[in-house]
Amino acid sequence: MQRDRRRFLHLASGVAMLPAVSQIARAQAYPTRPIHFMVPFSAGPNDALARLAGKRLSDDLKQPVVVETRAGATGTIGAEAVVRAPPDGYTLLFTVDLPITMAPALLKLNYDPQHDLIPIAAVVKSDNVLVVNPGTGIQSMAELVAAAKAKPGTLTFASAGHASPAHMCGEMIKRQAGIDMIHVPYTSAATAMNAVLAGNVNMFCGPIGVALPQIKAGTVHALGVTGSEPSPLLPGVIPLVTSYPGLVISAWYGLFTPAGTPASVINTLHDEFKKIFADPELQPTLLALGLTREWVSGSDLVQKIANDIAKWRDAIVTANIHAE
Repeated sequence: MQRDRRRFLHLASGVAMLPAVSQIARAQAYPTRPIHFMVPFSAGPNDALARLAGKRLSDDLKQPVVVETRAGATGTIGAEAVVRAPPDGYTLLFTVDLPITMAPALLKLNYDPQHDLIPIAAVVKSDNVLVVNPGTGIQSMAELVAAAKAKPGTLTFASAGHASPAHMCGEMIKRQAGIDMIHVPYTSAATAMNAVLAGNVNMFCGPIGVALPQIKAGTVHALGVTGSEPSPLLPGVIPLVTSYPGLVISAWYGLFTPAGTPASVINTLHDEFKKIFADPELQPTLLALGLTREWVSGSDLVQKIANDIAKWRDAIVTANIHAE
């Protein structure tokens, strides 16, 4: 009798452990079905980078990776969709930093990017470059500042729209250099660059990838890049931060998962992405997109996000910029 009772208790305890064992098995087996990358912008480097990484991740993990675009509201619509998704590693946010770092200072969000999303890693960055129409006769930052101070409020700078990174770049230059310039918003980086080429505005502080063909052609003149060091895309152009401390504006691209995702899943994705973006064969493709590799692990990215949110909030409040 006692022997039968012991056998029953042993079987019962085994059954009670089944849910936990099942959860561990599922985590260890990840992935067992398609993974979805949510991209919160409809075109450009973000979409191209997600598809490139998705193809490599699919090859490595032997599961399809589906890239889904859900654009709008500075990328916050796509970001919120991931926040609301099950935290199982099958719906991920692959985004440029805007809905994570700039949006909190501009918009009333339905999510907290610092608590509702877990950063897996940032993988690449994109610096801006300040370019001027040669017709201005301006050849350096010193000449630009002198011209702006000689005739305050006459020089103009284009942007890809109100509260866009290019707009913020222009405002930060104004603040750092102590000059007054007029902001002229356009609908995209391409239209802003065209306005500079046409001589409708004097300058544009936009993505290197957009400006590079015109710089090489000599149709615009580069005054400086906004990274903390020279860009491999423009090795002869000095960083603006050498003259104006704090004038560092680099967009970064990274992968996020909803809070609550199992650590084993996060570790798998982290390791896969580190391997993918360490491949030297990827470098020419990244450079063609105007991107350079910059690996930031999830733990370090947490602090970077906090610093960037504070930086953008300060810049936006100082320039009195509001969402439109």
